[in-house]
Amino acid sequence: MRSVSKKLFIASLALLLTNFAEAQKTKKRISDYVITPKGDTMICVITIPMFGKDTYTTMVDTPRVLKPDEIKEYYIHSKNELYRSVFRPGETKPVFLKVLETGKIDLYEDLTANTAKDTYNAIWYITKEPGKLIELRGNKLSPGKGQKNDLEKMLMDNNDVYDAYLHDTKFTFDEVRSYIHLYNTGIWQQGWGKTYEH
Repeated sequence: MRSVSKKLFIASLALLLTNFAEAQKTKKRISDYVITPKGDTMICVITIPMFGKDTYTTMVDTPRVLKPDEIKEYYIHSKNELYRSVFRPGETKPVFLKVLETGKIDLYEDLTANTAKDTYNAIWYITKEPGKLIELRGNKLSPGKGQKNDLEKMLMDNNDVYDAYLHDTKFTFDEVRSYIHLYNTGIWQQGWGKTYEH
């Protein structure tokens, strides 16, 4: 009798764990999405492996590679990250860049790992109501007057933000992102958690 109830307990526990695992998969499936160039949104699971290609899997499909010429943007719920297919300046093939700010002015981040030094190189791009990407600055670049002027031109139609930006002597990533966020939302926010060398 005791061995039967022990087996029943183990079987019940295994069933419970299996149901929990399936519920977690379903929850994740509902969270991630991709948007096609036609504007169709597909709920899916996005997988970003350490090695190999990033893929997405819909409820009724096998895994497909995320390709910037086939997917307009994708969102990973677990990381709260949005990526969009864009053309970097001077390039003819689209790439996925992480979207840091979205609104009238979009701010993108292009991170490249330097495994030899265990660091990242970052380049930030801006664009206004869709337009061409403009390289704003990178953590290895000294900001030039042209880069500061590019953002200045985009802020001109909001007098309060424009005036504050003109009187600010800093051109750090945090300051730039804060001005873009203020322009888009009307809210000043700092402390974005980035610690790149400038």
